Amino acid sequence: MARLRDARPKNVSGAYDRIFDNAELGALASKIQSAVISSGNELERLIAIMVQNIPDLDQFLTQEIMPDGVFLVRKKEMKKCQTLDFAGAEPDFMVFKRRDNQQTCHIIELKDGHVFDTKKSSAERQAMHGFIERNAPHIQYRFQAHFCAFNQEDKHVIRDGFKRKISLEQAMTGREFCELLEIDYDNIVAARKADGPDNIEFFLSELARIEAVRPRLIELLNIYR
Repeated sequence: MARLRDARPKNVSGAYDRIFDNAELGALASKIQSAVISSGNELERLIAIMVQNIPDLDQFLTQEIMPDGVFLVRKKEMKKCQTLDFAGAEPDFMVFKRRDNQQTCHIIELKDGHVFDTKKSSAERQAMHGFIERNAPHIQYRFQAHFCAFNQEDKHVIRDGFKRKISLEQAMTGREFCELLEIDYDNIVAARKADGPDNIEFFLSELARIEAVRPRLIELLNIYR
C-alpha cells in the first residue's frame, strides 16, 4: 500500500480547503487522494515485477508460435509498438500466455475499485472493443477481454459496478487475474496491507496537530471513553 506520509500531491486545487473551510485539513485530504492514486500505480508495479515482461512488443509479435509461459506488456511498452494501433487508448496490460499448445492474448483493464458511473463504464468497454477490432488482424492469437476489479471476489458485483456494460465473462476478480499470471494473489494483498498501521498513525497524528481540530478530538474522546 502507498504510505500516506510519503504522498506528494501534484495538484492542490483548494477544493478540499473549501469543503472543510480549513487549509490544513484540506492539505491532509489532498495527501489521502494522492496516496490512493499511488496505491493503484503500486499495484501495477507489484504485478509487473512478478511476471516476465516483454521489452519489445513488435519483435514478440513476429513469432508465429510464442514460447511456453506467461508474458506481460505494460503501457510504456505498448506506446513504443509500431505494429498495433492503440489510438491513444492503451489497456493497462496485455498478457500473452501459452500452455498445453494453446496461446492466447488477454487484454486487461485493471481497477483497484469496482464501482463506476455509466459514462465511464461505457467508455471503458468501447475502448476495449475498439482496440480488439483494430488489432485482431495483427495478432494471431485468440483475444480475450477482461475488466479486473482486483479487490472484489464476486464477478456479479464487478459487472454491476460497471453498470452491466460488460458481460459476466469479461468481469475478472483479482484472484482470477493472478491465476492467469500464475502468481500468488494473497501475497500481493498482504504486501499492500503492510503500510496500513503506519497510515493510521500518520493520519491521526496529523489530525491532532491541527489546532482547529484538536479540541474537538479531545471532546469526542471523552464522550466515547
